[in-house]
Amino acid sequence: MNSDKNPYFNIGNLPIPYDITESKKAKHIKLVMNIDGLKVVKPLKAKINEVEKALKAKSNWIYKHYMNFQSMKVEEYNRKWETGERILLKGKNYNIRIYTYKNKKTFIDFDGKLVEVYVNENIGEIERKALIENAFKNWYKKIAYESMQDRLDYYCKIIGVTYNSMRIKEQKNRWGSCSKKGNLNFNWKLIMSPQWVIDYVILHEVCHLRYLNHSKEYWKMVELYMPDYKKAQEWLKKNGMGLRL
Repeated sequence: MNSDKNPYFNIGNLPIPYDITESKKAKHIKLVMNIDGLKVVKPLKAKINEVEKALKAKSNWIYKHYMNFQSMKVEEYNRKWETGERILLKGKNYNIRIYTYKNKKTFIDFDGKLVEVYVNENIGEIERKALIENAFKNWYKKIAYESMQDRLDYYCKIIGVTYNSMRIKEQKNRWGSCSKKGNLNFNWKLIMSPQWVIDYVILHEVCHLRYLNHSKEYWKMVELYMPDYKKAQEWLKKNGMGLRL
């Protein structure tokens, strides 16, 4: 590991870059890996040698997840948005069929079995890919809002809490969040996961409307309404990185 502005951690001959963020709220050193790379969140008083120890202790985990995300970048780069490719929706894979036509509007039609995409025939390859990907993002967000709104209202009703607003967002490191004002945010990519996993994330945030922390009382409430919630947590840890376009 070096001490430059862009430090890296060596695993064998592989240098893995990472960013360090200091946090007043952090009590321990936390490692977060996503498609953008390795993030280290440390308490203000934690020294660089403590960061080094944390990295060495988690070297196997770092290597495994770093390589997984590198392979994702290759897969994303190679996606051609052509007939025969597949997309995820609520834990199931669906085939895509691409149609070109004269209309300039790009839209998606789904009959529950096949995802049909209509795109203008008189555009270049790069623009075609961009339009289709953007159409899918909007399509996912629409489905996510409608589906999650219904489940959110359901859990609020049975638990006896209310929220101020609900938004669907694109978040890199969170599946959901709850503010002090009762504003709830959910990651649109969550709609790719099975319904029972989506329900867990919604329940997780709804319980924060009662307890804005992760106290014992909070987790007791989560377990009361979803006794096997840990299965959903494990599913997201194992499969969350695969929820992408």
